[in-house]
Amino acid sequence: METIIIQTLRPALHPFVIYLFGSAARGTLRPDSDVDIAFVSDGEPHDPYELFRLAGELADKLGRDVDLVDLRQASTVFQAQVVSTGKAIDCRDERKRAEFEMKTLKMYVKLNEERAPVLKQITESGSIYEK
Repeated sequence: METIIIQTLRPALHPFVIYLFGSAARGTLRPDSDVDIAFVSDGEPHDPYELFRLAGELADKLGRDVDLVDLRQASTVFQAQVVSTGKAIDCRDERKRAEFEMKTLKMYVKLNEERAPVLKQITESGSIYEK
């Protein structure tokens, strides 16, 4: 599976890192599970239609639905989840990967610090709405 993913994505997207995440990364794929794939590449963001087309191509090759995510376009929380729990299956530039992962985790820590007072207020009031 990993070889097929790498051979399909490398020439099309030129990623410097490709991650599996979700059940595929945990080794708990069921017959009905999809394959969750994330990648990071340099340059302009990729066209959503191209990503949709590539996900379909991979789904045909793997015999499973595929979710394909450009991590540069994902939320900080999602990026941190993939970086911390995902499995890098291909890395063409360890320095860029390390920089991306450090930046992602740094932004996630900052986000948690900034939203801590809001979460505390919600916990104390029991509601997200002002009373």
